[in-house]
Parts: sequence; C-alpha cells; structure tokens
Amino acid sequence: MHLALLAWLSCQFSPALAHLVTVISSDKAPAFQEAADSLVRELVHGGVARQDIALLSTAEFAELSLSNYDARLIVTLGTDALRQVASRGGKVPVLAGLIPRIAFERVLQDSPRKNPSAMAALYLEQPVGRQLDLLRLALPAAHRIGVLWGPESIVQQPQLSAALAARGLEWSEGLVSEATPLVSALRSALNAADALLAMADGSAFNASTASNILLTSYRARIPVMAFSPAYVKAGALLSVHSTATQAGAQLASMTALFLQTNVLPASQYPLDFSVTANEYVARSLGLTLDAKVLAERLRRLEKKP
Repeated sequence: MHLALLAWLSCQFSPALAHLVTVISSDKAPAFQEAADSLVRELVHGGVARQDIALLSTAEFAELSLSNYDARLIVTLGTDALRQVASRGGKVPVLAGLIPRIAFERVLQDSPRKNPSAMAALYLEQPVGRQLDLLRLALPAAHRIGVLWGPESIVQQPQLSAALAARGLEWSEGLVSEATPLVSALRSALNAADALLAMADGSAFNASTASNILLTSYRARIPVMAFSPAYVKAGALLSVHSTATQAGAQLASMTALFLQTNVLPASQYPLDFSVTANEYVARSLGLTLDAKVLAERLRRLEKKP
C-alpha cells in the first residue's frame, strides 16, 4: 500500500515532461506518419536532438495533464489533432499541418485561445495561381476554365477570380448546394469550358460524386484539374499537390525558424510540390503530357521575378 502511494505521488509531482517540439497526429494514417517522419528527420538534420521531439497521438495527448507538460512548440498533423489541441486552450504556440485553410480558420475562430497569433498553419491545398499556371502549361489553348464549388470552397471565389483575371482567363462556375444538385452545378461549370478546375470541397467532390464528375467531364472531352493524385488515378487529367514528405520538410523549416526567433512564421501554402498526370486520359484527349517536365517548368515559372 505504501509503495503504491509513493508511486502515485511521484507521478503527480514529477518534474514537467519537457520537449522542444511535440508532434501530435490525428490518427495512424500513412500520410501523417510520413509527414511526421519527414519533420523529425529534417529537424534532427538541422541540429535538434531527437529526444527533444515527442511524437503523440490525439489519444495520448488527451491523457496528458497540461499542468505537467511543457513544450516550446506543438505541431499538429490533420484537422482532428488541431481541433483537440485548440479546444484545451493552453499557451504553447501551435503550428498546424496537413489541414485545409478553411478548416484551420474555423478552428481558429472557435478556439478558446486568447492569442490567435500563437497559431499558424501550413495549408494542405495549393495556391490557386499555381493550379492555373499548371493548367496553362499543360493546356496552352485553354481559355475558359470551369469551376465546381461547394459551400466551403466558395469563400475562395474572390481569390480565384483575381487569379483568373490576372492571367487573362475566362470562367464558368457551378455551386453545389441544397438548392442546386450536383448535376445542375456541374452543367453550369462545364458550360463552354476548356477545362474543369476541381476545388477541394467534400460537399462537391467526394468518393460518391467523383466518378460522376470525372465521367461527365470525360464524355464532354473536358479535362479535369484535380487536387489529389488519387483523383488523377480515377480519371482526372492532372493534379498539383504536395506529398506528406514535402509537407513535413516545410513544417520542419517553419519549426526551426520558430525555435530561432520564438515567433511563429505566417500561415502559408506549400512551397514544394509534385505533379501527377494520367497518360491514358491525356492520349484519349490527343495530348502528350510529361508530369516531371511540367513540374520543372512550373518551378521555373514561379522563380521568375
């Protein structure tokens, strides 16, 4: 009995569990593991001791007493991890990765944290300008871009409109909503379009709607620019995306900057990216595409002043 009591007291009054960086993953999905591995590898390569980096699941974090835990920075991977960390309050700055911009902004708005500047993100999606530049490189004759919106992605409309205008492109659009079903919204988006830009929005583009969107566009001979290589495999023409390894490396750079300055970098879009193309769809549309060449041309274009 006395030994048990002493053990319990030692746990309650043990020194704070301190790490420079605590990485919290939403679940055990391969993408989260890949990003965490990349993050740790780059930090260690940059001089951070491995024992100063803690890797936790959301379940493990939930069991921690925040009064008995200390870290310079918490890095979350995925929306669930950020939501849990934000809901518990605390003063440790948070850097969120593998999270859509709209999801990050929603968590930020709902968080009880009183200092929003102590939270920043590396967004999951690509900047719209990069997507449009890839479309122009792959389809130089395309002049009118169709866009399929959902209720979440529609907030990006002003940003996309400006990016299209800056490139001299026209557009047609359709919004999936309770009042406008997918078929009608897709018809509006494809109206006289030379290509369809699929926006990341689960209400418009998901596992149950993707095949319909891709098949309808394919029959109309309108190539689809997707936001995920999985949809390229399913029948989209191409996508630009960042791998989990690339995201982990950028999170490591942002983390290293914070450890040097004690100031979180501004929220940002991915810097490095990959391009995936569906050669079968390209051939059926009379196109010849080389994903590696397109990616290199896109990188060179972004480096221009």
